[in-house]
Amino acid sequence: MNFLVNLLDTLADFVRRNPLLTALIAVLAIGAPALLRGIAIFILYFFMTLLVLGVAIALYLRWRLARVRREMEERFGAGEAQGFGPDFARGRRADARREGDVEVRRTADEPRKRVSSDVGDYVEFEETDER
Repeated sequence: MNFLVNLLDTLADFVRRNPLLTALIAVLAIGAPALLRGIAIFILYFFMTLLVLGVAIALYLRWRLARVRREMEERFGAGEAQGFGPDFARGRRADARREGDVEVRRTADEPRKRVSSDVGDYVEFEETDER
C-alpha cells in the first residue's frame, strides 16, 4: 500500500513540475492514441537498446581484461620458478618472508672480464686539490 501512495505522490509531483508536457500527453492520448503509442514504443525501444548496449560493453570489457590478464600471466609465467606465481599478480611473492629479513645471494665468485688484459694502457694518476 505504501508503494502505491509513493507512486501517486511521484506522479503528482511530475504533473506539478511539468504541466505543459502533461497537457501534451493528455491531448495525444485523446486525439491521436496511435501516435502516442508509437512514441511510447520508440522510447521503450530506445531505452532497451541502451540497456543491451551497456550490458554488451560491460561483458566485452570483462572478457578483454581477463584475456589481457591471461596473456600477462603467460608472458611472465617463467617467473614462477623464481618465486613469482599467481600471487605475484596480487602484489605478493609466493615465498614472502617477514618484513626485515635479509637474504644475501652470492653471484659468481669473480666477474668475468669483458675486455682482454692486453687492451689499453694503465695511467697512474694522483688527485690534487685545486683551491
